[in-house]
Amino acid sequence: MALTEAERKLLAELEATLTAQDPKLVSKFTQPPRRVGFAPAVGGAIGFLVGLVGLVVGMGLGPGTLAVVVSVLGFIAMLVSAVFLYSIWTKDSSTRSFSKTSVAASGESFMSRLEQRWQDRQS
Repeated sequence: MALTEAERKLLAELEATLTAQDPKLVSKFTQPPRRVGFAPAVGGAIGFLVGLVGLVVGMGLGPGTLAVVVSVLGFIAMLVSAVFLYSIWTKDSSTRSFSKTSVAASGESFMSRLEQRWQDRQS
């Protein structure tokens, strides 16, 4: 369904307003999506599966110290692999610009910064 000329003009105005108000948001959506490397993703998935197998095998061994050790090691392998996969999946350099020194240098509290942002967006 095609847009009318008035709708196109309205969308262009909205885009210009958004670009002027929040350029970081616009740049985040205009950048191409970051691709996750194949090898790290496969390595993390294999690590998770190995950990799952270790957990299940450890539970199947019955009561005993060996069963507990194998199960705990399997769980730890699953946990480490899941955290690794999550970290490579959500890695984004634009969201990591927050630094403690900039907050300490500004001398503003968290709530005052939030209030200022709210007021900036309202005006």
